[in-house]
Amino acid sequence: MKYMDMGMSPYKDTKKAKRKKYIKFGIAGFLAAVVLYSGYLFYWPISQFISELINHPGIVFSLIRDPNAELNSSNGRTNVLLLGIDKRGAAPYSYQDSTGAVQKNGFLTDTLMVLSVGKETKDAVMISIPRDTWVDIPAWENVSASSGKINSVYSLGNTQDYPGGGISLAREVVSSRLGIPVHYAVRIDFEGFKKTVDTLGGIEVDVKRTFDDYRYPIEGKENEVCLDGLESCRYTHVHFDKGVQTMDGGKALQFVRSRTGTNGEGSDFARAARQQKVLVSARSKALSLGNLLSPTKISSLLKEFGESVETDFNLTAYPAAFNLLKEVDTNSAKKLVLDSSKDGMLYTPDSSQYGGAFVLLPKDNSWDRIKEEVARLLFPKIENPQ
Repeated sequence: MKYMDMGMSPYKDTKKAKRKKYIKFGIAGFLAAVVLYSGYLFYWPISQFISELINHPGIVFSLIRDPNAELNSSNGRTNVLLLGIDKRGAAPYSYQDSTGAVQKNGFLTDTLMVLSVGKETKDAVMISIPRDTWVDIPAWENVSASSGKINSVYSLGNTQDYPGGGISLAREVVSSRLGIPVHYAVRIDFEGFKKTVDTLGGIEVDVKRTFDDYRYPIEGKENEVCLDGLESCRYTHVHFDKGVQTMDGGKALQFVRSRTGTNGEGSDFARAARQQKVLVSARSKALSLGNLLSPTKISSLLKEFGESVETDFNLTAYPAAFNLLKEVDTNSAKKLVLDSSKDGMLYTPDSSQYGGAFVLLPKDNSWDRIKEEVARLLFPKIENPQ
């Protein structure tokens, strides 16, 4: 018979064992929290990278090859054209004609503004061009050179297949009129504008003076036949009080679109100044910590935009653009609104020379003075940057 010596069972310190168990669980919990938080921080960049890799592999690989890519610039400045188009409701950007061919709808430009940023000086200059400004339009394949209002340029470029589309033609025309290179362009429609402001959670705008607009157009009723035989059913009344106001997308759109306001706010020139103010407010809100770093905010913007936003910025330019925008103080930006006031640089010619249309031309019918003023704002210490 074999015997097994059971001996004495070793003493176990139950308190020490429990302490080790808690430490293990604590470490595991800490690691899990790190993993989850890292996932929260990096989910959007990773998902965006995968999406871009699938849809635009060339751009993604160029970013990998050149992670420190810089913004295009000239003489130390990057100039961006901002276009707001008059596209309303469900009107499509393109459609199929009776032959099945895809055709593009033309939409007029409601807002034209150039934002110029100094890469070293970190200063900003905003230049607004009235939509009724008369300009020369260059020729391209099968399209002859012409002249027209600057607000038609984007539409013409899209519908007549200008290389790079309307956004590229608008860049070329604005560049030739102002005498500066335009490196990038961004186009946004009314819906995109409202979604931008709403996704940011609204913006705060300091309204210069109280005003009313009794002829603000109602979307979808532009051609409504009114019972009173007038056009009253096509318009609504909007009101703005002086002082800092919090605006959602709809209210901000009314603020930048109003053209027939009272108290000195009834012109395209006053409207351009309001548009510049909203741009500064939106930039400040977008760069605030809560809105800039939230993956849900960024994701919501890109998902909602769709065709509402068009740009020729590529992926490699985004980090540099973002960093530059953070460093620039747009609150102290120099601003220029081209207008036809006594001291302005535009005038209104006899409409009979333009088929009865209201147009604006540079005084003396030369853009030289405007180019000189633009150069003075962008390069205050350089008389001739080119």
